[in-house]
Amino acid sequence: MARDQSAQSDANLRRRIKRWREAFVDDVTGIQKTLDDMLWHYAAFRTALRIVALANKRRDSTQPLNEMLFGLMAEGYWSSLFFGIRRLLDGSSGIKGERGVYSLRSVLRDVQACREKITRRVYVEWVCGEQYDVENLRQLHEQELQLAAREQRAVWVDRRIPNSEYAHRYFDFLSGVPKTGRSAGDLIDIKFFSKIESRLSALDAIADFVGSHLAHAGNNESRHGKALDNFDIRHARHALRRIKRVADFVGVLFANEGGAGLATFIGDQFEGLDRPLVTKADIKELEDQWHEIDRDIGNWSVPIARLLRKLAR
Repeated sequence: MARDQSAQSDANLRRRIKRWREAFVDDVTGIQKTLDDMLWHYAAFRTALRIVALANKRRDSTQPLNEMLFGLMAEGYWSSLFFGIRRLLDGSSGIKGERGVYSLRSVLRDVQACREKITRRVYVEWVCGEQYDVENLRQLHEQELQLAAREQRAVWVDRRIPNSEYAHRYFDFLSGVPKTGRSAGDLIDIKFFSKIESRLSALDAIADFVGSHLAHAGNNESRHGKALDNFDIRHARHALRRIKRVADFVGVLFANEGGAGLATFIGDQFEGLDRPLVTKADIKELEDQWHEIDRDIGNWSVPIARLLRKLAR
């Protein structure tokens, strides 16, 4: 019975470790997907701002840029940035279950819940997928080198050795135990989680803003003290840099996922920017469409007399 319970406990822990990686690599709502999108949108919006700056230099000789389109673009960018950060900070639910979420907090809280079971050996072998005994690997490799020398043939360096060393070094950091004091039963220092949380908490003002201004129609009381006054592209850069560094750090330590930079676009991301979107001849068609939209929206209003008749039926 005890053996069965131990096997079941090990299987549950392996599933939880697998979910940490899934939280990062899921291609729909995963942490890395969210972060990649945010980095791309940041670069695209910075490009749009530079377009505006370049156009303003030629304002005397060219037509001004269309405020409607650039206003729509700016509003869309800020909303996507704020929502993206809130998703990565989300601590409203755990990582599993029907209401589970993929966020940095859901991963970290699940790791912390497993802390007593994540020993150094478990971390190296199960989380990192490496061999625990580095010295044994070195001895085996040395024997292979000696044999290869006698047979006068080349031999590759055993990649398991540096991989295992890195896994141990990661856990040295997590546990606060130096290399000379390592043991298989070392645990993650509880203070590690509070240190990471303090870095995430520095961005909670953005999550609070989303909750009271964007995701929910907060009233005066709920919005009080939660505005992001004077938040501009410099603040966006600072927030993105902070959350990317935490995501890279947590990803490397618990999901074997290193941090990537800006995605490489297959093609030319600047294609078409040197040509006007519309010609003078197109303006009349755009005006006609605008008036058509205006008339359509006007018909959405229900006269009060008709509304009362409907309610009386």
